Amino acid sequence: MMIVHRFLMLLLAILFLVSGCAARSSRRTPIVRVVKEYAPMVVNIRTERILDLRQHPEWGKYGEELDALLKEYYGEAYSGGTLRYKSLGSGVILNKNGLVVTNAHVIQKASNIFVILNDGTILQAKVLGINQNEDLAMVRVDLPHSVKGVKFADIQDLMIGETVIAIGNPLGLRNSVTVGVLSGKERAFSSQLCEYVCSGLLQTDASINPGNSGGALLNLDGELIGVNLAVVQNAQNIGFAIPVDKIAKLLVEFE
Repeated sequence: MMIVHRFLMLLLAILFLVSGCAARSSRRTPIVRVVKEYAPMVVNIRTERILDLRQHPEWGKYGEELDALLKEYYGEAYSGGTLRYKSLGSGVILNKNGLVVTNAHVIQKASNIFVILNDGTILQAKVLGINQNEDLAMVRVDLPHSVKGVKFADIQDLMIGETVIAIGNPLGLRNSVTVGVLSGKERAFSSQLCEYVCSGLLQTDASINPGNSGGALLNLDGELIGVNLAVVQNAQNIGFAIPVDKIAKLLVEFE
């Protein structure tokens, strides 16, 4: 009787372990866990630049002829001598105070800046400062709810070859996720977006596309290691990000 009892207990224990393993699906990888927890910290940044053509000295002379021509060419972007340029980028909420980091080229010359949260909430942002040399900018929004914020990685602890996750809004596709490895450090990159040579960059083969600029580059611990900057055109998966130590220096000025 005792032997039967022990056998039944052993069988129940095995069934419990098997059911527990089945519940912990192998699909819930470290990448999935990081994205679930930290993707809400990545926002869509929509900018609008307004040009009042009526202020141009020649408008009084040619304005009537140009009005019809510009309306036909630009459509809804043009109205009564005013032209509105719209563009998209990404940003990362750094803390509960509503500080959002992005690239300088995403917001420079913008008349209006809007931050779109993960749940679709649209907030108007105020520019706090721009570091043109590092292509970084800091804006602030009034958050409607508390946020967790991001953790900063130790820049000295980054490992070439470790898995990294890029989250952003390429072509306006909100919170798109791509995965790759950290390919290199201390890279330099010349871009028309920067209008200078960006240096001290991280290199990754995670896919980065237009609209990813300003988005997060995370490690598997969910730590922010950089802000995505650009991809080399006519190359295969050579992307760059501004390392987190430069972001930390900018953050100190506004906390």
